[in-house]
Order: sequence, then C-alpha cells, then structure tokens
Amino acid sequence: MLLPIEGLTLLSLHSLLSVHMLVGVALIPPVALKLGSTFYRFFRYYTGSAIFREKGPPQLVMRILVAPVLVASTVGLFGSGVALLLLEHPNSLVYTVHKASFIVWLGAIGIHVLAYLRHIPTHALADWMRGRREAFGRRSRRRALVASLLTGAGVALIALPLVAAWHR
Repeated sequence: MLLPIEGLTLLSLHSLLSVHMLVGVALIPPVALKLGSTFYRFFRYYTGSAIFREKGPPQLVMRILVAPVLVASTVGLFGSGVALLLLEHPNSLVYTVHKASFIVWLGAIGIHVLAYLRHIPTHALADWMRGRREAFGRRSRRRALVASLLTGAGVALIALPLVAAWHR
C-alpha cells in the first residue's frame, strides 16, 4: 500500500511533499528487505542450492537487462531521496538524479511487474492461505515484512524534523 500512496503524492507534490518524504523514508526498510531477499535467492541459486535450482532461473531478459536496471534505479531513487532530505533544501543535481532515477525505476518496475503478473495470485495464495502444507518460510517472511514495516514507521517518525526543515 505504501508504493501506491507514494505514487499518488506525485499528483500534487507541492502540497503533499511532507507525505511524499515520510512515505519514501518509511519504504526504505521494506525495499531493503526485498532487495536483500532477491540477492539471497540469486546467491543461493548460483551457489547450487537444490531448492533454489529446482525453481529455475529468472527469465533471461529479466536476469540480464531488467533486474540490474531495477536494482540500480531503486538504489539511485532512494539514495537521492535520502540525500535531498538530509540537505534540507533543494539541490538541483540531487533533484535531477532523483527524477531521472524515478523515470528509469518506473519503466523497470513496470516491465518487472508485467513479467511476473501471472505468478502473483499463485504465490500470494500459497503464502497467505492456510493449508495442510505450510509454504516454506512463510512465518519468517511474514515476521520480516512486519518488522520492516514497523522499522519504516519508526524511521519516518525519526525523519519528521528533517521533513519539517523543508517547510521553513
């Protein structure tokens, strides 16, 4: 839900800048968790783990073209956002990097979502529905997700003075 809220703030960024900044900061822990879990799967697959090899590699185009661009633009987007927040005033170079990273990120995440859209219902149901067979690691994933969301809320609260500084 945080990503759509962040996206909606772009419709009126001037009046919703504080919300944009706070939601952006709150997104950092869940995004870091996603990047970490992706790198973990990548590492386990390429080091020969049977459970990860069984599922096979990602699609070639996704693996070689889209994933590196998505990771780099995500890091650029959030890194430049944090830099802007810490600077406490607009910086044209950092702002340009932030906007450019967003444009690249939007294209990469769009391709990523479209490529995996058909798998989402199956994976989501397997992870959230109770069944006789627990989805492997379901409880740990849920705990990690909740912890990342709570951490994000805490980081957003800590960032409140930095956000307020933008309105002086």
